[in-house]
Amino acid sequence: MTNRTPPASHLPLDGVRILDLTHVIAGPMATHQLCMMGAEVIKVERPGEGDGMRAIRTQPDQNGVPPAFRALNAGKKSVVLDLKAAKDRDHLLALAKSCHVFVENFRPGAAKRLGLSASDIRRVRPDVIYCSISGWGQTGELSRLPAYDHVIQAATGMMAMQGSEGPPVKVGFPVVDTATGMSAATAILAALLRRANGDTSDIEIDVSMVDSAMLLMATVYAQTIATNAAPPRVGNRGFVGSPGASTFETADGHVSIAANTMGQFRTLCSIVGRPDLALPPYLPGGLSNTDFLFNLASPELGSELSAEIRKLEAAEFENALIAGGVAAARVRDLHEFLTELHPKTPGLNVPEEPTALMPGFRSDGALRQDRCHAPLLGEHIETPETA
Repeated sequence: MTNRTPPASHLPLDGVRILDLTHVIAGPMATHQLCMMGAEVIKVERPGEGDGMRAIRTQPDQNGVPPAFRALNAGKKSVVLDLKAAKDRDHLLALAKSCHVFVENFRPGAAKRLGLSASDIRRVRPDVIYCSISGWGQTGELSRLPAYDHVIQAATGMMAMQGSEGPPVKVGFPVVDTATGMSAATAILAALLRRANGDTSDIEIDVSMVDSAMLLMATVYAQTIATNAAPPRVGNRGFVGSPGASTFETADGHVSIAANTMGQFRTLCSIVGRPDLALPPYLPGGLSNTDFLFNLASPELGSELSAEIRKLEAAEFENALIAGGVAAARVRDLHEFLTELHPKTPGLNVPEEPTALMPGFRSDGALRQDRCHAPLLGEHIETPETA
């Protein structure tokens, strides 16, 4: 049988050119994903300061390419244009003629005021795929509201679900921005497939942080609609509601455990030396090993189990659970993960540029393997023909 795996130099988006008018995280995340699949991404930045993530004035020692910027912009080209200047705007439109995809994340209405709306770009590139990224979408009375990650977390109910008591807590990294970028990349890939299949219709994509936040909360969204009530705060408990699915304190740290089925819970109870906790009166009798323990956690059972786990050392307990077939992990910080577990994951899709990440999948011949760096501000272009 013929090996049909494409050579490493023939990536799925080879030949696709993207004009990227985005900044900060969500938009650059979208084009970063596409760049790592082989697309040529031309990043358009403001004169003098560029993308705010360059932190040129606040982190001058980083030469405009601090780690957070490199993470999402490695492999791209950088163009400096003043979009309010007619000459530079004409320069941009000249570049747009050769680009299959145009991505922007201005406040809704701003691109039109600049003469860079979808219809404006179609005048120079009729088949362009035009993608707009915003906080609240391109239409509706909220569309013009400013938006940042934690603000959307607050507005959509995400922040209210974190923690178990006390004030609301945001997710500890820009989860909504990241999800929005992934949503945009997916939508652009679908649009490119439409073009490849002969679709010649106008394609405009509206990606919002609010829609992406709702997608992340799909299961609790459905539950809220069904019950007409806000979801409870679950803290570090598992979503099934099993007494063995939570994050437990040990003698020297914490271990997160997912003993969701009766069989897994029996193993957990045996490891802690309390097999009786898997029996009545703590749990109903007659449950098979494959039964999920939906909503069977109780304060009494939790107290008894937690007391036994607090006697154990985290690393030894983690190893015993894994050996018994129970999903578990000692709570590590990110540096611990990178030093302890990352080296044990063969082929983890991290390129040679240390701070640049690949998309969240592995596929031979589909992702860049070459060493790529994040561009200096305005590094790559002087005229449209040199892009």
